[in-house]
Amino acid sequence: MLLEASGLTKSFGGVTAIADLDFQVPAGLVYAVIGPNGAGKTTLFNLLSGIYRPDEGRLRFAGEDLGGRQPYQIARLGLARTFQNLQIFFNLSVLENVMVGAHARGCQGMVAALLRTPAMRREERQIRAWAWEALDFCGLGELAARPASALPYGALKRLEVARALAAQPRLLLMDEPAAGLNDTETLAMRDLIGRLRDQGITVLLVEHHMGLVMRVSDRILVLDYGSRLAEGTPAEIRANPQVIAAYLGGEVHYAVE
Repeated sequence: MLLEASGLTKSFGGVTAIADLDFQVPAGLVYAVIGPNGAGKTTLFNLLSGIYRPDEGRLRFAGEDLGGRQPYQIARLGLARTFQNLQIFFNLSVLENVMVGAHARGCQGMVAALLRTPAMRREERQIRAWAWEALDFCGLGELAARPASALPYGALKRLEVARALAAQPRLLLMDEPAAGLNDTETLAMRDLIGRLRDQGITVLLVEHHMGLVMRVSDRILVLDYGSRLAEGTPAEIRANPQVIAAYLGGEVHYAVE
């Protein structure tokens, strides 16, 4: 099992955001986490990536205990993420943004960087190559020299994916990748997620667009007030009366061809 959570709990003051949560993510799948607003989805991502520390429970990734590890240490284990709100360096070029992600795999220190040692120069060439590979995979190679500030919103969402891919993760956390996208861009994102899975990258997806979730996911975990409400295949989740009840009062949009 690639990712395992047991008894995961996180509270903020008197509010419990994640409550005694257990789940497992097998390698090679697109595993979606859904739920109404306030269900704890983003808190879960912040726990997985080391931004938050759990109050209770255990997280294991690729056989390693994540307890006490810093975000950069978790990233070096092979876990990367994108964000719901764009985290782009708009003063850098598209290529430079992706190279930032590739630096997570570097091993040369500050002294080597200052002295521009041969090993540092070799590493920089390798980082640039990794960045180009990620850009091409996400369909952004022709935009590499452009400033990130010049890209349309849909391309910026793919740029975040490319930056995460440059670190060559085993598990990619995607926080609402379709948020703000039009129908055409959403279809392109769906295809990109499918190609990630085809490349052997496990995807853990948080998304409100039910059409995207139902068409791209292998398994779905439903959260409600920080607790596990249901888990299963898209067909099982679609027919689950508890899930339907949790979404009553809100729009459940399924249309993605």
